[in-house]
Amino acid sequence: MAARAGLAPDADRVSREHAQLAEELQRSLLTPPPEPDHAHIVVRCIPASESARVGGDWYDASMQPGGATMLVIGDVVGHDAQAAAAMGRLHGLLRGIATATDAGPAQVLTGLDQVMELLQVQTLATAVIARLEQTTEEFDRGVTRLVWASAGHPALLVVHADGRLEFLEGGRAELLLGVDPTTARTEQTIELDRGATVLLGTDGLVEERGSDLDQGQQRLQEVVADLVDLPLEELCDALVARMVDGHPDDDIALVAVRLYRQDEVRPAVAGPNEILPPLRRPGHS
Repeated sequence: MAARAGLAPDADRVSREHAQLAEELQRSLLTPPPEPDHAHIVVRCIPASESARVGGDWYDASMQPGGATMLVIGDVVGHDAQAAAAMGRLHGLLRGIATATDAGPAQVLTGLDQVMELLQVQTLATAVIARLEQTTEEFDRGVTRLVWASAGHPALLVVHADGRLEFLEGGRAELLLGVDPTTARTEQTIELDRGATVLLGTDGLVEERGSDLDQGQQRLQEVVADLVDLPLEELCDALVARMVDGHPDDDIALVAVRLYRQDEVRPAVAGPNEILPPLRRPGHS
């Protein structure tokens, strides 16, 4: 008994080290977002307070070769190291598909489903992909097109430039990733005026013990309406704090983007304009 008692502190230390390593690995995959001159992108990832500090929630934000901005939020089923490992695989596969081509959100989800089948990635996940794109005519009108596709994920929340809040529910609910690689994925489109803010989050942000999704979305809408005048970094921190009060029941991933006028200098509150150089294709200078 004394020998076993002596081993307990070592076992606890090893467990903490493994949890810390897993958390650091997860965070290393979730890289900082680009910052196009017309948009400010903020990301957050908060582990559940009662879990192993690692799970399957992930985000991504990247630029496509044609200049569109791609935003991704996803949630792998499970709350353990296995879910985190699956998250890492899906994150890498999706980013590769999205950044190597100018494929739209539905096509990226379809490609990911097919690659999951081909590589025998045995997991289920929800995800939503939103792409910010713009033609010359839309630039002149001061609007940006938001195109999105969802694989069983909670709806996006838009705060329009006039202060109106809207959940982008889309059409019929579509299958999770990993169910059927032949399923047809569809896209929805909306025009956003400059000054709009878009929030993509995982269900940990809106689902609490004892409440359903509708109640959580209603509360999210009320909290965002109260915080919308804050700079985006502060809004995201205050939103998470008020929604889960520092003790999330589930992992949380959040991506927020605020659009700015393109005929004015980027606001200082948005931070520096930082993007990777565009992909150079063979035959292009």
